[in-house]
Amino acid sequence: MKVFRTLSSALLVLLLLVFAAGAETAKTGDPAPEVKAAPSEAKAPADPQTVMARVGETEIRLKDVREILGRLDPQRAAMYDNEMGHRAILEEMVNMELFLLLGRELEVEKDPGFVEMLESVKKDIIRRFAIDRVMKDVKVTPEEIAEFYEKNTENFTVPESVRASHILVSGDQEMEKVREDLKAGMSFEDAAKKHSVCPSKEQGGDLGYFSKGQMVKEFEDAAFAMKVGDVSAEPVKTQFGLHLIKLVEKKDASVRPLEEVRAELVEALENDKKGKIYQDELARLREKYKVEIVGEKKEETKEEVKEEKAREAGK
Repeated sequence: MKVFRTLSSALLVLLLLVFAAGAETAKTGDPAPEVKAAPSEAKAPADPQTVMARVGETEIRLKDVREILGRLDPQRAAMYDNEMGHRAILEEMVNMELFLLLGRELEVEKDPGFVEMLESVKKDIIRRFAIDRVMKDVKVTPEEIAEFYEKNTENFTVPESVRASHILVSGDQEMEKVREDLKAGMSFEDAAKKHSVCPSKEQGGDLGYFSKGQMVKEFEDAAFAMKVGDVSAEPVKTQFGLHLIKLVEKKDASVRPLEEVRAELVEALENDKKGKIYQDELARLREKYKVEIVGEKKEETKEEVKEEKAREAGK
């Protein structure tokens, strides 16, 4: 029996469009008589080779369902990674196989449009395999990674940053109430929740870490000048109102270690190499197959210029 083949990307998109909106209400009724599917209430077998449904002579296995699931984006995959979701995917795979059988009945392969589309798809696949073949040996060595890192450490610097909390109020009267509560023993965090008009009040005024240039200047200057644990002696006025600031933590400027950025460097250096190989290969192919852009003035090569000058001299 033939094993169900991987859906093309176009059919996968169709699959998603058909049942995405109704996944949570996917039907669990009996399948059509000619399709033998596992009952919806049965748990999905663990063996990936387990046959989930048969459509004519074609078998759809658990691994085929899982393959489709693996192609979904993380959010949608999580939505369908359950018994009902697996059943919905299985049903749509059955539907696609039924349309395949219908297409063969109708002999759509003989349609001129089919032949044209098939040839277009074939060309795309050839191009993809050709590019992959050219790029298959691209690798970045540990030495190249280390050398690039050492020569570009400035690209991996982490600027000085602070973590601060604040209480934002609109004017002096509101700020006086804040100070009275703090003086009476209320914690800074509780005072922020009670008085602040900033959304950060829900976190006790915590703004998280920020570096220079991320906050308005007045706030930033005050925060970076403070010591850890201090609360600003006077409110800081900005375009947003009056801030009482508490400095929670401070981090000095640093350089990200090589191991932390290694994966990023591998990707970047491989892309650089692939870009160069891609352009070099295109230059070679253009020379080999003599590309001509119709209507565009051709630039003369040095050899052609010399030949033209020689002909002029011989006249």
